[in-house]
Amino acid sequence: MVELTAPGRVALVGRGLKRLDHPPVVRKYFDLHAVLDVRHAQDWIANVLRPLVRDNPDCAPYLAEGALMRLSCGARCFEAYRQVLWTSSRRMLAAE
Repeated sequence: MVELTAPGRVALVGRGLKRLDHPPVVRKYFDLHAVLDVRHAQDWIANVLRPLVRDNPDCAPYLAEGALMRLSCGARCFEAYRQVLWTSSRRMLAAE
């Protein structure tokens, strides 16, 4: 699930770094993975998920449930990061 949703996030990081005027060498990792992760996800869907569901349709709801669980955990993780980082930055600004 991470691989299927990562390309968009990685592309956004690359664009943000470009907007902040970072040189290409700094953006290289993000720009590369924005393309590679799309290819990897397409291959994974074609070579793993489709054959798995085609050969055993009963597994589709379990795959979907697992994907939703993974996305939900990721959202909770990002929310925790946001709370800690925003709180930390507010404290630092208040201390100045």
